[in-house]
Amino acid sequence: MHATLLLCDAAEVDPAGKVHMLGAGWTVVGAGPTGALPGQAVVVLVHVPWHRTGEDHLLRLSLEDADGRAVLAGAPENPQPLVHQQAFRVQRPPGAPEGITIDVPVVVTIGPGLVLPPGRYAWRLEIDGETREDWLVSFHVRA
Repeated sequence: MHATLLLCDAAEVDPAGKVHMLGAGWTVVGAGPTGALPGQAVVVLVHVPWHRTGEDHLLRLSLEDADGRAVLAGAPENPQPLVHQQAFRVQRPPGAPEGITIDVPVVVTIGPGLVLPPGRYAWRLEIDGETREDWLVSFHVRA
């Protein structure tokens, strides 16, 4: 399986399965005076090979710091790793030629207000417990 990840200011998937993005392709973001980041979206295009259609899959997207440690967010008394998990199953569209790859778009939106200290971060993708070196998209938070 292959995947493509992209950072955007905002994105959504329409009923036809197309991804509509605004402000796509950034790698540096500035925090506001309180240290809070603007909203962002992570777009993941999972390229499912023909022979893996019709199977259940589990996608996991997690935010890591520069050392590969999980970034914690939420209530200060009970911070949790910033993770999105989603099960998916791809069916072969009627009339699709045998052997093609079927793309599955996933958009994860992170609202404004996430506070991250300046530094490098990365969204890491896992599919069915597997990750690859290129299944991540990194960004830098500047002061």
